[in-house]
Amino acid sequence: MVLPRLPEFGVPDRKRELVPRGRHRAEPARQPPPRLPRQVARPAAGGAALLALALVLTLWPNTGSAPGGAAVATADDQRRDAALAANALRAAAALGTEERASRDRTTSAGPATPVATARVPEPIPAVVGQMWATTDVTIRSGPSAGQDRIGNLEALTRVGTTGVTKSGWTQVVTDGRAGWVKSTYLSTSKPKPQPKSASPGVSDAPCSISSSIESHLTSNARSVYRAVCAAFGDSVSSFGGYRAGDDGDHGSGRAVDIMVSGEPGWVIARYVQAHARELGVTYVIYRQQIWLVGNPTSQWEAMEDRGSRTANHYDHVHVSVS
Repeated sequence: MVLPRLPEFGVPDRKRELVPRGRHRAEPARQPPPRLPRQVARPAAGGAALLALALVLTLWPNTGSAPGGAAVATADDQRRDAALAANALRAAAALGTEERASRDRTTSAGPATPVATARVPEPIPAVVGQMWATTDVTIRSGPSAGQDRIGNLEALTRVGTTGVTKSGWTQVVTDGRAGWVKSTYLSTSKPKPQPKSASPGVSDAPCSISSSIESHLTSNARSVYRAVCAAFGDSVSSFGGYRAGDDGDHGSGRAVDIMVSGEPGWVIARYVQAHARELGVTYVIYRQQIWLVGNPTSQWEAMEDRGSRTANHYDHVHVSVS
């Protein structure tokens, strides 16, 4: 049996170190693979490159030279270590991608949602005077007929005022709240009440004022015309009725215009209100206000500004019928 030649004592062999295996052959001694830690500590944000470098240095194939220059690792060891190093590089690259995504999410986060604060109610204006409502009127949230309705004033009711007026509206304070009322329906002195018993009855006697309008009026409109003429003929200058081409009640003969202004107009308007069902009245307009039959509160509602005195019904009372 021939034994492999052993290196002389103290002199390293220049060839590969051999270890006998079996009876007839010898193979190179294997170096145990480097042991990896069970868990690699994750570096702080931005440390993916440091982790990759640490793993590569740890897993780099052991191709160093033994004493005397002899190669230690085999080809299998080199392939295995190279695969481990490649896996480590891929893991480090994935970690770097995750870190970049985390930074992007942090920087792209929108501003914090503002915290809702309680709304502070507007202070109530100071009351500097008193006025009386000349008729039932609506209180609006602003100085316009298009503003919200927030309350009502009955005729002959006194209300506090702030001294502020705007576009024909007066600011008032009632029930701890500020609002606006059409200035024409407020008076600095208390109006005299009109007793209901003073209202005249309904007459169907022919009228000599503007008698030519009768032929074009419906029966209810003719009743309004005759009743008002009989009760207030001395206060009315003329009557209007049918208008050709009008697409409203005047064009169908269901409306009467009573030409009067000032306080006498309110007296006539209240008379028509009192006999509305008897005369078949549907609504009354006077001084830019409208009253609708069936309104449970019997309130006059402010109307939009139509531009002229006549269009806003300041010089006549308009009555429409069914």
